[in-house]
Amino acid sequence: MTSSTVNLRRTALYDAHLALGARLIGFGGFEMPVQYAGVLREHDAVRRDAGLFDLSHMGQIRLRGAAVGAWADRLTINHVATMKPWQARYNVFTNERGGAHDDVIFYRLPDEEWLLVVNASNARKMWTLLAERRVAGVELENRHGRDALVALQGPRSVEILEPLLESDALRAQIADMKYYTCIRATVAGTPSLLARTGYTGEDGFELFVEGERAQALWDALLERGRPAGLIPCGLGARDVLRLEAGMPLYGHELDEAITPLQAGLGWALKLEKPDFEGKNALAAQAAAGDYPRIAGFVLEGRAPARAGYRVFLGDRDVGEVRSGSPAPSLGGRNVGLALVERAAAAPGTPIAIEIRGARAPATVTPLPFYVRPSKRKK
Repeated sequence: MTSSTVNLRRTALYDAHLALGARLIGFGGFEMPVQYAGVLREHDAVRRDAGLFDLSHMGQIRLRGAAVGAWADRLTINHVATMKPWQARYNVFTNERGGAHDDVIFYRLPDEEWLLVVNASNARKMWTLLAERRVAGVELENRHGRDALVALQGPRSVEILEPLLESDALRAQIADMKYYTCIRATVAGTPSLLARTGYTGEDGFELFVEGERAQALWDALLERGRPAGLIPCGLGARDVLRLEAGMPLYGHELDEAITPLQAGLGWALKLEKPDFEGKNALAAQAAAGDYPRIAGFVLEGRAPARAGYRVFLGDRDVGEVRSGSPAPSLGGRNVGLALVERAAAAPGTPIAIEIRGARAPATVTPLPFYVRPSKRKK
C-alpha cells in the first residue's frame, strides 16, 4: 500500500468514504479507504457481526462467446469450461515458467456470459494479456472503474441482506446459497450480481453493480445493518482478515516468480487438462517436490514480522517473510506467511525470524490460522 494519492482514480463511493471520515491511501491505482473507526474495531466487527467494504478498485472484465471456456482453459490452471451457469471458481493465470500473472475469480452466467474479477494492481496487465490472446468467438469488455463491487462480510450478513431483497423466494434462496455461487438479485432496488464469495474467512456476499447505483446500495446496506453491528471497513482490516484465513495476496504470496504450487494452491492445479500455459513447468515442479513454499508461522514476542524479514532454520537462511501482522482472532499473537525451503515448511518446525538484527523464535503452523466457528470440526 502507498499513502500517495497523486493522480489516483476514485471509485463511485469516494464521496461516501469522505463523509464517513475514512483515511484514504493510494492502492491499485485508486484512492481507497484504509480504515474508518480503526483496523482492530473493523476486524472485530467482521468476525462478530458484519463489515461493509468498497472493492470497486478490483478489475472487472466481461467475457462473452461460445469459445470463452476452452480459451480460458488454455491460460489458467483450473477448469473453466466445465463451470455451470451461476458457479464461481477461483483460478490462476500462469506464465510459461508457471509463475502467476494473477489469481482471479470467474463467474459463469447464462447465455455464454462470464464475469472475470482480477486484482486491482494487475487490472491493466490482465486486460492487455487477454486482449492480446483473444481468439475468434471471445468478446471482451473492460469495466474496470466503471462498475462497482461492494462486499458484505460477517456472520450476520444473511440477516442484514434478507430484508433488502425483493421477494420471499429470493430471501429463502440466499440463505441456502452455496459458497462460490452467484445469482441475479435486486437489492434495495439495485440490480446486482450477488455472489457468496469473499476474502475474509467469514460468511458473506459480494455485490456487483453499475457504478452509478453503488451509492444507493451502500447507504441502504449501512442503514439496515447498523442495528446488527455492521460498520464500514477498509483495506487494513481486510488484509488482517485474509491473513488470519491463510489466503494469499498477490505481490506477497503469489507473483510472476512464485507458482501456485509454491503458494499452497495445488488444490486448484488441474494437470489433467490437455494443455495450458505453464503446465510443463508446473508438472516438473510437482514431480520434483523440492521447491520453496509458503508456510504459516506464529511468532514469539511482541514485535511483528514484516515482509522481507529473513527466516532461519538453525543457522541457515531458508527464506523470507511475505506477510505478517498481529492476529486479533488469536489473541493478538503475531503471525505470518513466509516463502521457505521445504525443510523449513513442515508444521511444528522451530524457525527464527530476523527482526532488527535479532532472531525471534517462531513455529511453523498449519493454515489457516483462523477458521470460523460454523466450519470447525466438532
